[in-house]
This record gives sequence, C-alpha cells and structure tokens, in this order.
Amino acid sequence: MAREIDVELARYKSIREYVPQVGDIIIKHGWIWAKTKWFGIVNNVNEDGSLNVIKEGLPCLLFTTPQSLLSKKTVSIDPAALIVKGSYTAVQQDSKANQAIWYV
Repeated sequence: MAREIDVELARYKSIREYVPQVGDIIIKHGWIWAKTKWFGIVNNVNEDGSLNVIKEGLPCLLFTTPQSLLSKKTVSIDPAALIVKGSYTAVQQDSKANQAIWYV
C-alpha cells in the first residue's frame, strides 16, 4: 500500500505583499562580495509605518544579543525600502496556515 503525503515545506510571496509585524525576521542582502549583510528582527512598527529592527551579522549573534546592547543594534527602516527587488527578504509566521511565509 503506497502512502503519499504532500507537505508544503515553504511558502513564498512577493515582498511587495509584505505587511510588517513585530517578530518578523528581516534579511538584508548584499552584492558581489557580501551575499548577506545582516539578519534582523522587527522590534517595533512605529505609527509612521517605519520599522525598528534589531540587526546582527549572524543569526546566532542576533538571538543571543544581551538586552543592554539592543538599543545600539537597532536601526529604523522605511518599509518602502524593503520592496527593492533583491535587497531584502522577510520571514513571517502565517497564523491562519500555521506556516512560515518567505517574502522575496
């Protein structure tokens, strides 16, 4: 008896459809020498729509950053800058599908 299970491991959408939420992961891409510049987590979505993102060079450093250094590692990003093709990727948990969505 053959059993087949179709499991969607990853979903993606256009970065133009991305609506930022606190806790999303943002990846900044570079060109030529540095393929990935930094990884970040959305810490706050401000009233003007700008994002506060805590950033670090490696995910392991991002998740182990001491609380005392968070303000030094936080940058403000205009969401319009995220839709520049090839510059950013965002990962967000879709609560309806209980699945991560990659915005590329």
